[in-house]
Amino acid sequence: MIHRAVATYRETEPDETEASAKAEATARESTRGVAVIAAAKAWFMVTGFAQPIVLTRLLLGEGYGLYGVVLNVISILNNVVVAGSIQAMSHAVTDGGVTALRKGLLIHAALGLSLAGTLFAGADLLGAGVLHDTRLPPLLRIGAVVVADYSVYAALVGALNGRRRFRAQAGLDITFATLRTGLILGLAATPLRVTGAITGFAIASVLILLAALALHRDDLRAPAAGGVSTGVFARSYARFFAPVLVYQLALNLVLQADLLVMKALLSRREGVDEAAINTLAGVYKAVQNFAFLPYQLLLAVTFVVFPVVSKSTLEGDREATAGFVRGALRFSALALGAMLAVLGAMPGGVLRLAYRPPFDLGAPVLRWLSLAQGAFALSVIGTTIVLAAGRTGAATTLMAAMLAAVFAGNLVGLALSPADLSALTHTALGTLFGCLVGLVLVGTYVRRTFGAFLSITTAARVVACGVGAAAVGAWVPWPGKVGTLVGAAAVALLYVALLVVTREVTPAEFARIRRVLRRR
Repeated sequence: MIHRAVATYRETEPDETEASAKAEATARESTRGVAVIAAAKAWFMVTGFAQPIVLTRLLLGEGYGLYGVVLNVISILNNVVVAGSIQAMSHAVTDGGVTALRKGLLIHAALGLSLAGTLFAGADLLGAGVLHDTRLPPLLRIGAVVVADYSVYAALVGALNGRRRFRAQAGLDITFATLRTGLILGLAATPLRVTGAITGFAIASVLILLAALALHRDDLRAPAAGGVSTGVFARSYARFFAPVLVYQLALNLVLQADLLVMKALLSRREGVDEAAINTLAGVYKAVQNFAFLPYQLLLAVTFVVFPVVSKSTLEGDREATAGFVRGALRFSALALGAMLAVLGAMPGGVLRLAYRPPFDLGAPVLRWLSLAQGAFALSVIGTTIVLAAGRTGAATTLMAAMLAAVFAGNLVGLALSPADLSALTHTALGTLFGCLVGLVLVGTYVRRTFGAFLSITTAARVVACGVGAAAVGAWVPWPGKVGTLVGAAAVALLYVALLVVTREVTPAEFARIRRVLRRR
């Protein structure tokens, strides 16, 4: 199943051509890349989930809501810089090597300082003005340190990705996840509470930046090589990087801005209690932590999709590109179905694994928001394919259209909702509407451009199997936390069994996977 996400397996013959050997080598390398980065992302999520489990107990509902609002603001900027920088630097280093790395770092240092300075200077306007909370500005100023560090750190990670040094990239992910979790929780346990948590994040970002620089120390100390001037390089780099930044801004607003929209709109209603609104924000943030699972797990696919599709597009191999697109999306949909089946079957039990009341009140919201993030994850894989082919304008337009649909859905949903728990469901439904609109737009464009997308047959089988497994899981009682874990495993296994019964996954495919794994 994994191997089909990167290439169609073929048995080698004695007279195997050089082209087929090259394709097989690329497939194995890409498969290993998916596996190692997926392992790092899994650790990233494990440590990341340790944060809300402890923070919700340390900060309680109102404090965690305040922390969640700050974190979403910082994360939108961080993720814009990280993903845009990784893709842009990966692209540049693939073509220009060490020279591109050194010149690119100068650009990213300037970008990081500019974004951090803007956040620092605009903290009052955003925090006390737009979000209507006087406690936010000092916290946002601490977060500006994270934004500055991330810009350079992400460029260094992008250089590793461009060279296909997936193991080193995964190592940095693991290190940063550990540092960040330890420092956030450690300082949140002090009397500083929310301020301590944000400060821990800032310290972790400084440390991981130093580690990434140390990993590249030989390249950075080497004598300067020839090539184009810094100005020429900057203009060429900006032509690719600037549209990617706009794309990533739209992407991350789709991902996280619904919480901020809810906070801003509800806080302005007459007679509402600020503590109650922050508690609602805390519940929604707790739900987001689980709803983001599909997107976070499938990020590993996007990291491998980008360099592989970029290379095949440059070589003009349309057939190979279409095959890779089809396989990557099929693998992603199959994995996505398992996650959504579990979250849809037992949302209350899943939330109670990590949280105490009142955070488990978000159970109905988790069903809708996880579906939204599932549609979003497939859309991002599609737009990553578009980006890898050099069509940054098209990818940005598609993501901006999705953002407009999400905002429209959120505004309409909140306009129809009172300032209580139902506001969370209305917000999630608005996000689901926008993400489904975006998925249709992305799928239509990718199919017309590359001749492939997720097949209707596969999509129908995944939906049917996921709904069937979730329905059984919701019908069977799973008492306690142990019961929830057992139920989650049972739902996932039932989903896989249904895939086999419907012949979406065949025994021959499992046999091919075993042969590939033996040859690694």
